[in-house]
Amino acid sequence: MNLYNLKLLKATFVTLVMLLVMSCNSPAGRNASAATDTPVDTVPRPESAMELVVPEAPATMTDPQEMAGYVAIHFWDNMDFSDTIRVNDDRFMEHHFANYFSVFPYVSADDAVKAAGRLVKLSEVTPASLGRVLRVTRRFLTSPNSSMRDEELYYIFLEAASRSDSLDDASRVKVEDGIKEVLKNRQGTPAADFKVIDNRGKATTLYGEAKAGQCRLVVFYDPECSHCHEIIEELKQLDVLAYAVEAGLVKVMAVYADGDSDVWERSRDSMPGDWMNCMSPGGEIEEKEIYSLPAMPVLYLIAPDNSVILKDPPLPLLADWLYNEMSAE
Repeated sequence: MNLYNLKLLKATFVTLVMLLVMSCNSPAGRNASAATDTPVDTVPRPESAMELVVPEAPATMTDPQEMAGYVAIHFWDNMDFSDTIRVNDDRFMEHHFANYFSVFPYVSADDAVKAAGRLVKLSEVTPASLGRVLRVTRRFLTSPNSSMRDEELYYIFLEAASRSDSLDDASRVKVEDGIKEVLKNRQGTPAADFKVIDNRGKATTLYGEAKAGQCRLVVFYDPECSHCHEIIEELKQLDVLAYAVEAGLVKVMAVYADGDSDVWERSRDSMPGDWMNCMSPGGEIEEKEIYSLPAMPVLYLIAPDNSVILKDPPLPLLADWLYNEMSAE
């Protein structure tokens, strides 16, 4: 990339960060919402009730990532977390958290940690406020219906919360359980092996299906889950996945983790012919909680060396990864 293009990229990045801050402080930004699993009320409210002024990065700061980090770290500086009316206002919290998390894709890892720590520190003015912040954070970063789902970012917030002295006992248990779930088959770590029986009656394992130069896309599903059928249909229509499977770069393993043989028997031939449809014998995957399966379906992209490449990625992220891999071939 030449110097002109680097300057252009930096200028575009600076502009984007500035627009994000302006959006946060504008009426339109204050009225934005994210795709979460919690409905947002539509009762008209005074504009002042929705207002939260977000500090802008100092004029002397020109590095885009540094600017984004400043905004993320200081986003909540003007929020009074002892104001129970605002803290418990779904519309206010949902809208401003949508703006807050929209900054994080442009933030360095160190600043993300600082931003999470600062939010926890500001909100721990009362255990109830901290608990509320953690619940909203969990909805945005872990809900299957959230456009901002990001388990690695959620882990940063859980780690920050775990260091707080303001957690009540129930909240601390939830935080500790959340950390355990994130660390289970975490991105970049070895995937746990498991046994399966395919639709031809062959007994094999995840590791037994490993092949040099080929990733495995594991789709944990339930044959009686309507949402599973919707996502599987989308996967079937994903051209880049079909190309990757045809080229031998990806093997799709659809795995029924619960292991009810009668249920699976009715759906064993429901997958595309070039997919591997499997069942966990005796429901071992579910029973022993080998994988974190909060809501079906759950996807894992496994590397040839059995490490986790992507953990339950949204389909656009999976498609992007596949496109990049196909382009590199």
